[in-house]
Amino acid sequence: MSVKCPKCGKEYDVALFQFQRAIICDKCGGLVSLESAQHPPVEQEVPSVQKQVSFPHKLVIEVISIKGNCPVYSVGDKIVLDEGYRLNLKETTNVCMHSLVSIIPYYNALYYGVSPKSLGLAREDSSDEEVAYVQCLDPCTITGGGTVIFKIYRATEH
Repeated sequence: MSVKCPKCGKEYDVALFQFQRAIICDKCGGLVSLESAQHPPVEQEVPSVQKQVSFPHKLVIEVISIKGNCPVYSVGDKIVLDEGYRLNLKETTNVCMHSLVSIIPYYNALYYGVSPKSLGLAREDSSDEEVAYVQCLDPCTITGGGTVIFKIYRATEH
């Protein structure tokens, strides 16, 4: 089953609406919702999300502790993403492909302001609900490697 954009007619699979009530049409910027399929088209302009909300320029992923012996990271190393997705090669000090498995499911949501607490990634004993924590998946006691704890936060460009 598909839902058409009421403004331009582009079709979207109904599965896109499993977790949200509406989407913004990537062709014309119109508002597409499940209700669009049930009601006649209504002319409306929906400004892009980028214009409505200001986002920080960077997402910083910082190594705060290491259990065992990590051959890649040291405490204080950072991965810096500009605009939420571009790897900043000047400010990034190290990247381990294995650690990205722990980061990738969350980086986009965190950049766009989803609360780390709502994702289960905030410290329970902290008042700073804007900081998320994830852990590298290396089972250091078995592999002899190191498990890294990352602190993830949004930062504005200076």
